[in-house]
Amino acid sequence: MPTHAVFRQVGYIQQSLSQNKKQIGFFIGAGCPLSIRVSHTDGEGNVTDGPLIPDVAGLTKCIHEQLYSVDDAKPSTWDKIISMIAEDGGSTSNIEHILTQVRLLGSVAGKGEARGLKLEELTALDEEICKIISKEVDKPLPDQDSPYHNLAIWTRSIKRDQPVHIFTTNYDLLIEQAFEESAAPYFDGFIGARKAFFDLGAVEDEELLPARWSRLWKVHGSLNWRLVNGKDVIRSDIQDDTHCHLIYPSHLKYDQSRKMPYLAMLDRLKEFLLKPSAVLFMSGYSFGDEHINDIICRTLETNPTAQVFSFLFGSLSADPYKNAKSCAMRTPNLSILAFDRAIIGRTEGEWEMSEDPFKLPAGIVVSPVGEAICELKLGDFLQFGNLLRNLTLGTEDNGN
Repeated sequence: MPTHAVFRQVGYIQQSLSQNKKQIGFFIGAGCPLSIRVSHTDGEGNVTDGPLIPDVAGLTKCIHEQLYSVDDAKPSTWDKIISMIAEDGGSTSNIEHILTQVRLLGSVAGKGEARGLKLEELTALDEEICKIISKEVDKPLPDQDSPYHNLAIWTRSIKRDQPVHIFTTNYDLLIEQAFEESAAPYFDGFIGARKAFFDLGAVEDEELLPARWSRLWKVHGSLNWRLVNGKDVIRSDIQDDTHCHLIYPSHLKYDQSRKMPYLAMLDRLKEFLLKPSAVLFMSGYSFGDEHINDIICRTLETNPTAQVFSFLFGSLSADPYKNAKSCAMRTPNLSILAFDRAIIGRTEGEWEMSEDPFKLPAGIVVSPVGEAICELKLGDFLQFGNLLRNLTLGTEDNGN
């Protein structure tokens, strides 16, 4: 099997990250919060170590435990949806897929029914799912020594000619917390303080904003986005009966007011990848969203000067990475970097150890003594944060 020189690749990544004139972006997926480990206490007082926010499967399990009916003779709307999806051969362990099906049925139910479910039932279930999601992901970072803080500090470590773009499919507020605690300015498409409103014009003209402001684009919505009176999109911590949650785990939208932020955020991703020599670093994303995959692959085909590095946690042979491998094998400027091997330039190979020409933080490259084959752990968001912290050392003092 071919091999890839691990330090040559890391060196290229560091070089790209160190340039202030380059178009640099980050894509933060659902796997990133898993790198933040905290103690959890159950109802019986047992303490266990676990991720700050569960992954998609864990989140789906939490929702199931709260919405399923204990009486088999009286199934809940959730039970009916789960049974229907299972019957159709769909995934019942992915809440994003489940919510997509709920919204699909709701879009065709009208005043009648869709597969035995009324629009009122589907709408109520949609709202309940979003409330539980918001509750489960509304967790703060436990301290300021996190990869999110390392990313935030890195963005403001040098004077930039081009703003850093950050895309995320996560609903949590971890990025916002880290940036604010690190005094790193950012723009997220909303204007105002008490009930910040979504300003499409400012989003489309974001190049007129200061380059030192990072751009934060929340592709699937956010737990602090609200739809007020069914028409206005705001960013607010206020929660009442007139403010419903705006969470977008699918590209299915009900009306123009819900559609506008979602499409605007996707347009930002496409526009970024169309920029000359743009580089996007992806972490915690397993290529499970076909809509996003299509935008990334098609745009990279259109712009061969752009480059995407996707860091995967664990082995490249893992089941969830089938889509990632498929995309990388047909897109030469999409590199997939897992722990054990990578696909670079449409060539799959193991990581080959060589002499270390520069000092990396411990844990990023791991190799048994005397072995030529090694592992690259940048797919762990914690280690990617350590790389960013290492690059930041001294830059704020000397202005480089």
